Amino acid sequence: MLNVMNGLELTHLLQPNSTMERSGVYVASGIGDHTIWDDNAIENPTNAVISATNEAEAEQKSQAQITEIKQHLKPGDILLDLGAGYGRVAQYLLPQLVLGGYIAVDSSQQMLALFRERYIRRDEELRTPALALNADIHTLPLIDASVDAVLVAAVFLHNHKNVVAKAMAELKRVLKPGGTLIVYSSFPRAATGMGIQGQLYQAYLNLAGKPYKNGPVRYYSRREVQKMLTGFEAVTIKPFGFAVVPKGIIVLPKFLDRIYRLWFANPINALLAKIIPNSLKPYFATHYDVVAKR
Repeated sequence: MLNVMNGLELTHLLQPNSTMERSGVYVASGIGDHTIWDDNAIENPTNAVISATNEAEAEQKSQAQITEIKQHLKPGDILLDLGAGYGRVAQYLLPQLVLGGYIAVDSSQQMLALFRERYIRRDEELRTPALALNADIHTLPLIDASVDAVLVAAVFLHNHKNVVAKAMAELKRVLKPGGTLIVYSSFPRAATGMGIQGQLYQAYLNLAGKPYKNGPVRYYSRREVQKMLTGFEAVTIKPFGFAVVPKGIIVLPKFLDRIYRLWFANPINALLAKIIPNSLKPYFATHYDVVAKR
């Protein structure tokens, strides 16, 4: 088996005296010992990082992303996976492409522990040095211009927009000139049924004095996404996904929402996807995906 300590090859990219090592995970100064994502990891790590009901569905949804991610990487690149979770991307990407380094950042120590447990057992992943970094997305303990590419998959949407703006500034800082930013499923569209519900809920949180509550989905207009990408070049913002009928009703209890999704929203949206012309489908996209250059 390859050297499981090869993450040490990447520690020179950490800011001096910014972290401490705990069981193979480098923990940033000031981050909490336990987060909501630790609870989600214990309950179901797959659901905590991707909209999937099980690992098989997560793999199916991941493969299309992996194909595109590989187009923006070359052997030897250092990839920062922001909100890496249990390593959903790493477990499919690293067996196919050997990188110069893989930095898995997550605010959950439990998630990163799951990532390392699997990583050190798989020789095909160990070919790429990996650094597990427990840090907040908006305060990265990495030196400037330290990575060639950044991946953000289904992470920003659960954070307040002010936090996301700070995270984007951090990503610009740590990306090398000419480096690539890839964002999936992190900018849900405001002009949708789910978006209207989400904005009303955010207004309620604001009135209740809980605007920064972690977890609720935040929704974006295209202009807001463009503003988030100020300072990047060659920006591509692509509408993705499809839903005419809202995929869920946030005020419903969970079991009723599952019934609504399974027996109403999902079959109707599937039917409409077959009927509505492709030229009109971007108007019913669920979110924006992004590729941009530093």
